[in-house]
Formats: sequence, structure tokens, C-alpha cells
Amino acid sequence: MSELASYSIQAVFFALIAVVVVSRSKKTDLYQFALISIWLVGVLTIYIRYREGQDLFYSNDQLFHQQVIQYYLPIVGLHLSSVVSLRYLLTVPVYFISLLGFNSLLIIKFFQLSALLFVYQRSRLFIEAQKLNVRFWQLPLIAGPILVFMSLLSLRDVLLAYFALLFITAPDYKGKILGLCGAFLLRPHLAVALAFGYAICFVYSKWKPKYQSFGLAVIALISYMFGTAAYWVGAVIQKGANFDAPNTVFTQFKFSQLAANFFGLQFLALSNPENGLVASSTTSLLLSRIVFFDTILIPVLFLSAVFRHPQFLTKEKVVVLQAFMFFYGVVSQTAWNSTRQNIPFIACMGVLAVADIEHYRKIKAAVGTKLLAATR
Repeated sequence: MSELASYSIQAVFFALIAVVVVSRSKKTDLYQFALISIWLVGVLTIYIRYREGQDLFYSNDQLFHQQVIQYYLPIVGLHLSSVVSLRYLLTVPVYFISLLGFNSLLIIKFFQLSALLFVYQRSRLFIEAQKLNVRFWQLPLIAGPILVFMSLLSLRDVLLAYFALLFITAPDYKGKILGLCGAFLLRPHLAVALAFGYAICFVYSKWKPKYQSFGLAVIALISYMFGTAAYWVGAVIQKGANFDAPNTVFTQFKFSQLAANFFGLQFLALSNPENGLVASSTTSLLLSRIVFFDTILIPVLFLSAVFRHPQFLTKEKVVVLQAFMFFYGVVSQTAWNSTRQNIPFIACMGVLAVADIEHYRKIKAAVGTKLLAATR
């Protein structure tokens, strides 16, 4: 059997598993089947185009995962000190499943698909818990192009999106702890940012500023400052580096980079474009935002929800905003600044933006009905 035929059969098998699992839920809808179908076509297209070179498509993190699974784990084995650095939460289960003969990168892609479906289902459940409905045009805001694209790759980003969303939307501490632990095992500084956002939210709830928008802006700036310092604290703990003062915290470049980062346009704020942090041209990257419209639209809608309606879902909005600002503070001290890093926040912002839109649509409808009744 050819490699393409074998890979195709495995991909269809995983897609069928996803179809069977989602079909068992009473909340199943056509959008979930569409996500699975797009995933199947996408992973096969990538393999047909790149074959074994697919591990370098978009990100070499895929190659890293493959090396851990195919070489490090079989030869060196498991070590407690490598739990986070080698992403055992992802690589160890994939390693054992791959022993059955499945393609290791395809297994990771299936995990990403599963996380995408979990993100969609949890988002729907959260919105319904607010006694709100989700309209068809809003579905891409909770499981849109950027998340679908990332599910086609052997990375960890959609898994991180699910853990972040679980932390933000879980009604109990059990769910929040699970989300925080999952995020920590795959990207520690994301977990620290989420925990920091939660702590800031607690302080904010006690403060109760008279002007909420101003208060949110002030603590957002504080969160950013803490993030810049946290990077160096982490460098001391992880790498034994000497602690240094944060670099260029309050500069025009850093704040323009913040705006670009927030709206998924990081490539517009490169300090030295010749360094090639982004391989594609600026034009092609701008055009790609037509496809990945959610990377821009979701942050815009979220900011509108935060500052226009701070009294609705205040806790969740504060946690996400402050966690993002802290996270950006960390990232601002590095040379790495990509849309991938924002995906967990995009998932959280999307569901909060949709809930906000529907909540105030419901209020306007209720007010309109009362006014109509009063004029009769």
C-alpha cells in the first residue's frame, strides 16, 4: 500500500471517529460536520502537497513534536524534568497511539480537531447558559478560520485555546484548575497570564471604580508592566539568566506593536523587516486577513463589548483582557511575536463577544416590545 493511501485511510478513520462521537450528542449540528469535513480535506491536501515535508509546513514545531515522538521517547524514555519542555501532555499519548501504526503527526492533528470541536461545544454551552441564542453568522466567531487552519497542523494551539476557554468559562473550580493545568503543561507563561488575569479580576471586583472603562484601562497598563517584569523572572527561574530590567517598556514601538498584536497584525510592526521573522511578504499577509478575518474582527468586537458594556460578564471580560495584557508584556521582551500566540485569547474573546451581542440584542428587543405595548 502506498504512503498516500495509508495516510488517507487513517485520516478518514479519524474523521469517522469524530463524526460518531459528535453524533452521539443531542447538541450536534451541521456546523460540526462541516468542521470535520474541512479538516479531512485540509489534512489530505497538505499531505498530498508536501508529503513527508509537511512537518516544516507553516511551523517547524511540527518537526519538534515528531522528533520527540519518534526518537526521544523511544530512546531516552520519560523523565519528570521534561514534562513541560517536551510537552508530554501531547507527545506521550501520541507516542503510545503511534505504536499501533498510525502516523504520529496525523494523530496530533486529530487531537487538534478534537480540541476544535470541544471549543465549539463549550462556547455554545456557555452562551446558552446565559439564556442566549447563537445565530448562524456568529458561528465563525467561536470556531472560525484561524482555529480551523490550526487544526490542520501538528501543533498545540487549538488545545491551548480549549484549555484557556475552559478556564474562562468553567462554572466551578474543578474546570478552571483543569484548564489552567492543561495550559501550563503546554505553554507555562499562558497559564501564568491566565492566573494573573484571575487575580487582577479579584482586585478589580473589590475596587469597583466609579468609571469602569477608565479603571479597566489603568489596570490593563499595570498588567502589561507586570508582564514585562515577569519575563525576566521566568528567565531567571528557567534558564538561570541574570535578572535585567525590562527593555523599552514605554515606547512608541512597543505600543504600536501592542495594537498590531491585539489585531493579529504583528508583521506590520517588525523593528527590522530584513530579519525575516515573517517569511511571507506584507502584501500576502494582509491579503490572508481576508480569509482569517476572525483575527481582526474578534478583537474589535471584544473591545467594543468590554468598554461599551462592562457590566455584562464583567469577570470573564476582565480576566481575558488583563491576561492578554500580561501575556503581551511577556512577549514584548522577546523577538517572537506571532498570531499563533494569540489563538487562546481569540477563542475566549470570540465567545464573550457573541454573548455580549446577543445579550444586548435581547435587551433591545424587550425594550422595544414594552414601548410598543405602551403605545397601544
